[in-house]
Amino acid sequence: MGLALVAVLSGCATAKPTPVHTKTQAEIETEFLKIADDSCNKAQAEDVIERMTNDVPARVVVLSRDHAYRNYSAIYIDNKGVAQVIYELELTVCGPSHLISMQNEVHHDNSGDYEHHIKLNPEGSYSWNQHVPGEAVGVLSTTTFTVKSGLITASKEDDSKYDKSFEYGPITGSDLQTLKDAVDAEIIRIG
Repeated sequence: MGLALVAVLSGCATAKPTPVHTKTQAEIETEFLKIADDSCNKAQAEDVIERMTNDVPARVVVLSRDHAYRNYSAIYIDNKGVAQVIYELELTVCGPSHLISMQNEVHHDNSGDYEHHIKLNPEGSYSWNQHVPGEAVGVLSTTTFTVKSGLITASKEDDSKYDKSFEYGPITGSDLQTLKDAVDAEIIRIG
């Protein structure tokens, strides 16, 4: 009996460890670009609030085109609560997918205005480096994206003092009313 127990225990000790798969750069890029596309699509379909963090209550409130109020869909609310209608908007969560879409549309390689790099960080965030428009070739900015459940939930830009968080889903309550009030005031102003 003792010999059988030793044989069983020694069999357990010789089990081979499961190999760990290290992602290739191509896999990391494919994974991140899918996350970026999914995040942008969700924001554009379901509304999104882009909050500035670092103790600043400023935010951007964006309705999907289907939810637009009087053909307007975005406002910026400053840290004093003053709202301003935004006419052109590029959401931070849409930045990577828009760049890739433009790059593919013009059949350009990953250089010049379209230069970008993606890195998977040890804690699971992604660093997105891209060319800074108007700057010399090779001048890049870095945005680190936090991802949860397959969506971008936060970002930190190296050239900004504000971090951002993203909340997806229908805009309700005071933020929706603030948007409606700002749009009504803007229509009167330009009327």
